[in-house]
Amino acid sequence: ERFMIQLIMNLSLCCISNILAEQGIKFRTMTYKSFSSKPREESLFKLSGIIQNNFRTTRDIIHHCKKSGIKGYRLSSDLTPVLNHPDVNLSLEELPEYKLIQYQINELKKAIKETGIKVSAHPSEYITLTSEDPKAIQNSIRDLETHADIFDRLDLPQSYEAPLNIHVRKDGDPIDISNRFILNYNKLSSAVRKRLVLENNDNANGVWSVKNLHTYFYQTNGIPVTFDTLHHKILPDNLTEEEAFNLAYETWNTTPIFHYSEGKNNTRAHEHMAQFLPPTYKEVYWDVELKNKDYAILEMLEKCKILLC
Repeated sequence: ERFMIQLIMNLSLCCISNILAEQGIKFRTMTYKSFSSKPREESLFKLSGIIQNNFRTTRDIIHHCKKSGIKGYRLSSDLTPVLNHPDVNLSLEELPEYKLIQYQINELKKAIKETGIKVSAHPSEYITLTSEDPKAIQNSIRDLETHADIFDRLDLPQSYEAPLNIHVRKDGDPIDISNRFILNYNKLSSAVRKRLVLENNDNANGVWSVKNLHTYFYQTNGIPVTFDTLHHKILPDNLTEEEAFNLAYETWNTTPIFHYSEGKNNTRAHEHMAQFLPPTYKEVYWDVELKNKDYAILEMLEKCKILLC
């Protein structure tokens, strides 16, 4: 019974806490347009403040997860907005209030260590390692390296224990696409490669099912596969949910982080709350991709308790 509780209860929050946001604890962002519309020095000070706020907000969310029985947290992919932009391209150290930023990073690092919350990230949907446009590849690599840099600053392991999850979005011949992907994958630092995992897609006539990711990426290069329940429902590739789950599970050398969501009226649009609970075939962490965020997770945890009474 305890094993069942453990299986069901490893739920993970994605990026935003709706509960804390209502209390005014929320992320801030900045566009390049806004950054470039003011004198550079003024914009850099404003950006410094935004980045301090974002690391502080992340720390508050980590403590909130611990208090609420939420076991994992997916970092926001926009903690350091604009820094990556090709026309800005700065490191944190070059910002005017770097010492204050470093203080917030240290506070967040402490919170992660104290709480034991499992941390991951899902870099932007625009990331591609299969594009024929060198600029798109360059921007994607820069973005992935920024994620790895933040993970390193937070002392997160350079392993699949702290995964960076992306998709292979391009459809077509899986051999050609996987070859191009690996060509660019080999340009990444080991800090990225040691963390990079691939999630199944949901375009109904697409190729990147759990089965094909397993064949073209895990078997050839040992890259783990992230199982997403909703994407699998749309692109099952002749596997049952349990078969796809197990196939993805065997690609990990640590407890996997899989994704759970439910589609509105059988579409890929995510529901606000869960009607069901994630499957309990084996112990994993489930990133809960529902629109009501921590409200949805707390309701799911309540359902678990009722089931186990």
